[in-house]
Amino acid sequence: MGNLSAMNIKYKVDHMNGPAKPCTVIFLTQDPGNLDQRPELSSFRRIIQPILTTEAFRGEFLECRAVSNAQVDCWLILVGLGKAEELSEGRLLECAALGVSQAADLNVKEVFVAVPPLENFAPGNILALLVLGGKLGAHRRSTFKTDFSPRDSVNLKTITYQQIGSRDPVEKAQHTITRASVMADAQLEARRLADLPANLLFPLDFAEEARKSAGRRKIKVSVWEEDKLAQEGAWSILAVGQGSSHPPAVVILEYQGRSASRDPIALVGKGVTFDSGGLCLKPAESMPGMKSDMSGAAAVLAAVSAAAELHLPQHIVGVLPLAENMPGWKAYRPGDIVKTLSGQTVEVVNTDAEGRMILCDALTLAQKYKPSVIIDIATLTGACQVALGDKLAGIFTDSDSLCSRVVDSAASVGERFWRLPLFKDYEANLKSDLADCRHMAGRAGGAINAALFLKRFVKPKFPWAHLDIAGTARRSEKAPGSPEGATGFGTRTLIKYLIDNQDAP
Repeated sequence: MGNLSAMNIKYKVDHMNGPAKPCTVIFLTQDPGNLDQRPELSSFRRIIQPILTTEAFRGEFLECRAVSNAQVDCWLILVGLGKAEELSEGRLLECAALGVSQAADLNVKEVFVAVPPLENFAPGNILALLVLGGKLGAHRRSTFKTDFSPRDSVNLKTITYQQIGSRDPVEKAQHTITRASVMADAQLEARRLADLPANLLFPLDFAEEARKSAGRRKIKVSVWEEDKLAQEGAWSILAVGQGSSHPPAVVILEYQGRSASRDPIALVGKGVTFDSGGLCLKPAESMPGMKSDMSGAAAVLAAVSAAAELHLPQHIVGVLPLAENMPGWKAYRPGDIVKTLSGQTVEVVNTDAEGRMILCDALTLAQKYKPSVIIDIATLTGACQVALGDKLAGIFTDSDSLCSRVVDSAASVGERFWRLPLFKDYEANLKSDLADCRHMAGRAGGAINAALFLKRFVKPKFPWAHLDIAGTARRSEKAPGSPEGATGFGTRTLIKYLIDNQDAP
């Protein structure tokens, strides 16, 4: 996955051997105080202390200063962590990404990272976040430019994390590094797919990407194309895709670990490869980013692939409904009545609310595997983006336990979710005089109404959570570890959830 999978990541438990390393990244909190309390920095104290004394570096969050030592031809990169009491997993990951990104910009081939002692973090999680941030920070976004510049490439080949005083065996640290590295590569792969131009990733192209990924791992893959979708009665997916000259499809991924006899975990990802809005056409300025409307499907594909790569014990099923929502002459229309795979009928109100139309069939399909839990992830509603912004995603579920597990797993790898309600009173918004329900209501409570629509298609006996990542799937400005464009958000959450719940769903 990604172009950094071959990067060499090392771990050492010892003192840094002075500033003669080609490049070293050091993290400092705001107003770091006496450096004598940081034994891992003993070799650098004579360089760092004067900088702190003159306040040329204050340790503020994401403050970064590269200091060169001409005598021994090396670099020292200082990265500010901000106030210790405000440091979160997400902030630490960003700081790690910034430090390694700076090293990559200096064109070095190797960088050493001093693992800082942080009181409010478990030692293993510090290392995991530094590795995650490091790989994401070293990555450079691929482009289609013909005038390729050497500056677009990364010469960085090795990242060595050095720590002193660790009581954990080196083997445990290496295990942590492996998991974090696979997780970073998975996110980069999800980001790559979500950043591909829509003319290079139609539904069947995405299906081929899934086949390639599954072929490199212990994953069974099957693809329902147009005829199979009609045969099975997945008319809701077909309705969304019928306005495009590129037919829809559903990809089913199945990974069976050593606990394959247990009920599977089902992951469902929305895969609209381009969303024009259909006949309810979007404004022109809203369309360019719609190539990433398959970010949920990309996250699920990357997460299932990572689970196989990590040899996780669970039985995991991934369902990826894929369609292109276009206003062709056969496009579905407002007012249409569509029969879904569940047998329920739906009145179409707005063709730009297509994500829930393909997800309802995918959720029905996922239940055929009798899963122990279902998690769907989708760039579903602009309403969720308006409510929560671009740094926080929404989670909907009736299960307090499932909500806590997902939110905790997300937080531990620097992703954040906020629980939104599934008010039963709002179900009346979806009533239809012509069908079993209509698929959307007015603007008020749009994210809740969309989640309630999906809930109609999940039987109560299946624990289910819906993740709305509409606001977090793309960035309009680059940030440490995340360039402008697709973010791959949610991939880390899904993988960490699978890691954290190997014995329970």
